[in-house]
Amino acid sequence: MNRKTKRILLSIYIIALFSIITSSTMAFFTYIKVSDVSPRVDSTTAVVTDWLLFNTEPIYIRADTTNFGEDMGSLIEDAKATATLRVENNEGVEKRYNYNIRLNIESNNLVYSTSNKTPELLIKVYDPNGKEITNIAGLNYVTSNDFSGFDITTVTGDYYIVNNYEIKTSDYVAHTWNIEVILVNLDTNQDVNMAKDFNAKLIMESMYNYT
Repeated sequence: MNRKTKRILLSIYIIALFSIITSSTMAFFTYIKVSDVSPRVDSTTAVVTDWLLFNTEPIYIRADTTNFGEDMGSLIEDAKATATLRVENNEGVEKRYNYNIRLNIESNNLVYSTSNKTPELLIKVYDPNGKEITNIAGLNYVTSNDFSGFDITTVTGDYYIVNNYEIKTSDYVAHTWNIEVILVNLDTNQDVNMAKDFNAKLIMESMYNYT
């Protein structure tokens, strides 16, 4: 191999080596640059995050020959509605929110089976402290055959159970509302309400934060 050829090959090796080193260096600094701007939590500038979540179950009752009749007692169905507030990165400061709850009776084809319209379908509502709600605008609180509750025998539509109910915490809290729907056994002929459906739901609406 003559001197000229050796010089040419040496030049090629140098260029190739330079390219490899340059490429590696570029890749290295590119990686560092991306890593440097990756998201991170800064305790001095962390954003306060509040989560107010609602969860409701359908309210449904239907009588048939398997669950309602003579000597079978009254038919009771349960449902729940929950409001959950979680406060994060707030350094122990209490946050307060408010919400509404509406009873939305979507469909109801039950009727009164007695001539004097004795209440047959009742609804009971208990607040998160276990206290029964006894006042809902537009509904009548009654007692029927030893059961108490709001008479919804033929009722449909929207009714506010509570307005601006407060929920507060510096960490986590859950409000659970318990519902009972009762088809009262009157010990009379109630065949007219067999295979009839009642469908409703609780609608929970957030209001505002005032802290």
